[in-house]
Amino acid sequence: MRTIALALFFFLAAFTARAAQHGAWRLTERDGGRLQIELVSDHHQNSNSIERTAFTGLTAAQLEATAETPVDFRLVRDAGTLHFTGTFLRGEGVGRFTFEPNAVYAGTLRGLGVAASDLNSDLNDERLFSLAMQDVSAAFIKEMQSLGYREDLDRYVAFRIHGVTPQFVRDIHALGYQPDAEELVRFRIHGVSPEFVKGMKELGVRELAADHLVALRIHGASVDYVRDLRDLGYPNLSSDQLVSMRIHGVSPSYIRDLKSAGYANIPVEKLVDMRIHGIDAEFVKRTK
Repeated sequence: MRTIALALFFFLAAFTARAAQHGAWRLTERDGGRLQIELVSDHHQNSNSIERTAFTGLTAAQLEATAETPVDFRLVRDAGTLHFTGTFLRGEGVGRFTFEPNAVYAGTLRGLGVAASDLNSDLNDERLFSLAMQDVSAAFIKEMQSLGYREDLDRYVAFRIHGVTPQFVRDIHALGYQPDAEELVRFRIHGVSPEFVKGMKELGVRELAADHLVALRIHGASVDYVRDLRDLGYPNLSSDQLVSMRIHGVSPSYIRDLKSAGYANIPVEKLVDMRIHGIDAEFVKRTK
């Protein structure tokens, strides 16, 4: 049945994809009340995870239907409305969609002071379709502006794509950080979460500017890693020390092995130098 649904999905994509606002859809259930929706048209092929409650006219009973069930539902966004028709069977649906752009949305953006090159001649349907799928709403823009982020349209789109939500910003601000828009996106890309920042601060890591936080995540210096080092007698390390240790493979197990070989309380810089030159516990034992 799943193979038949996929075949129908791609058949509909080929048959209906005549313009940016028409195409085929396929939708499957995910954990946590979210739905994975795939859209295909001449100009678009994208996949988004969206809360089921965001759809109007789609019920849980329809999603779980054990016999093929017709559906007719909508996704209403500020930039326009997507209208879906098709069928569902056991948590998977396929069909066709049309997109009705909101002609006044460009004026809404202008009223919010949002700059974009294509606002001068109004947003075309393709652009409005993308904004609708990313849910770049007036409410989202207003809330981000209230938090100090008066950005251009592309930046708000980037916020949406990478999950920079108002709550994420408030949580980061509460920890004493005021990252700019680019730094916020980098935080999300590299997994600098409020929990990560709080953990590093509580463990006494020094030099925790925005760039340092990103570097720690890039090189895999986790909260658990720092906690293990603290428990081994290395508290209050700087972010540069931690990054260097991670780059060169100074792991807690490496330190424990050296300690078991009779070498304890080795300074961080010496540990890094030993790893660079391949000095491990076995080497130490052989040269005693």
